[in-house]
Amino acid sequence: MKTTRSVLFGTGFLAAWAASAPAQLPIKTTVAFFSETYSFDPSPNIGFQRVNEYTVPVGVNVRIGERGEFALSTGYAHVVLRGAPGFTDQRLSGLVDTEARFSWDVLPGRLTMIATGAIPTGIRTVETDELSVLGALASDIIGFTSPNLGSGGRVGLGFAGAVPLGSWAIGLGATVREAFQYTPVTDDPNALTPGREVRLRGGVEGRLGQRTYVRVAAIYALRAKDTKGDETRPGIGHRTVGYLSVSQGIGNTSLLVYGFDVWRGSPLIQGTALGAARLPRGNLLGAGASWFVPVIRRLSATARTEFRNSAQGGPLRLAGRSWRGGVDLRYQITPQFAVVGQAGGVTGFLVPPDVLNERIHFDGLRTAIHAEWRP
Repeated sequence: MKTTRSVLFGTGFLAAWAASAPAQLPIKTTVAFFSETYSFDPSPNIGFQRVNEYTVPVGVNVRIGERGEFALSTGYAHVVLRGAPGFTDQRLSGLVDTEARFSWDVLPGRLTMIATGAIPTGIRTVETDELSVLGALASDIIGFTSPNLGSGGRVGLGFAGAVPLGSWAIGLGATVREAFQYTPVTDDPNALTPGREVRLRGGVEGRLGQRTYVRVAAIYALRAKDTKGDETRPGIGHRTVGYLSVSQGIGNTSLLVYGFDVWRGSPLIQGTALGAARLPRGNLLGAGASWFVPVIRRLSATARTEFRNSAQGGPLRLAGRSWRGGVDLRYQITPQFAVVGQAGGVTGFLVPPDVLNERIHFDGLRTAIHAEWRP
């Protein structure tokens, strides 16, 4: 309860600070509330039938002169897991990690230096009987708002650059992140030190005609081995992400169609707040679309849909599939203040590990409201 009051106080403080700032100070403040509920068919292969997550993210973005920008975000999460027959209910709540990002345009429009960090304000140590809560949040088929509630913190440094080619541009970037040691489970005294991670990014984007915009991007991420106690263990390993989107103007509306593919390497062991979890070779394939439509002068609507298909193991086999849809309504109350309401649903199924002939169906509902203040 004390943590809840602290989050509400912090949310109010950030909103009041932004509202009282001089009009010329370029500050953007966002506060949101997410409510998610997912129900699963009974199965002896999972220990829960219902998961509720409530999240309150808070963020502040500040421009520093003409070249700098600083962003800070944190939040609060409350998760309730309703156990299947024979399993007990579980709940977990608290702050999430506080994320910070500072960027500086060394060459405006060409080269930006980026420094990032995470302060371990989240839930980085849990009891053994709370692991199933975190395991439920980790599903990439469902896509929870807060899939990770805490870590030991980290720092990072990198750059992002762009080279214009007429109406097109080529983008390149790289970051290095160093994570700090923490103890994931109270019953295990061995501390975990995640390995250093390197990410390389590349992409190209530009116009095809007057109203068509194309973006293609790729990310390659490699993380060194983790250390748990006195032992060195395989880490997450390499991941490759590909992304393609096409935006098309249609009258006074805009249609965005996209697809992505996330490939994870050979079977490895990942040390996380879940403990030492086996992370098999996997491939997450997704595609979606959004359609932006102005309704009246200050009100706009965006319809969204997305499909996901996950395969894991060696050889790869189906691990789950989902289809999500929803709509966002944005109302610009004043030039400085806007409210966004979201509502959507998801349906699909999960295939439990090492079980080839079972599909556990699930349905879910997500609602949210955002408040944005930009003096």
